[in-house]
Amino acid sequence: MPHFRIQALKARELGEAWPIVHASASHPNVDWWISDAAEMIEGGGGVLVARAPDRRVHGVATFKVPPGAGAERTLAIPMLVTFELSRNAPARQALLCALRRIAVRFGCTHVALPLTAKF
Repeated sequence: MPHFRIQALKARELGEAWPIVHASASHPNVDWWISDAAEMIEGGGGVLVARAPDRRVHGVATFKVPPGAGAERTLAIPMLVTFELSRNAPARQALLCALRRIAVRFGCTHVALPLTAKF
């Protein structure tokens, strides 16, 4: 099973995730993707990528941190897209593990994932 390194992208690096985002058909063009993702980062959220040992991106996840404090906070995951070559979905599992750690760090008790789709 390949090991993936999870990296939080900075705004200037968002174009690196475009091939996977483009395959998901969630954004019509790279400029739209970069604008939406940069806005998410500026708002306190982020963009994570799963990189294979050859540095290729096999997965992208975006997250939004809920404002304020409270007993029941939910980390929102608007996008979770992976390119998998295994039924074990190692890129997805690596991203989910990182998202769970982020949720704990921000005091979230829940993680809201997007519905899954297969093409």
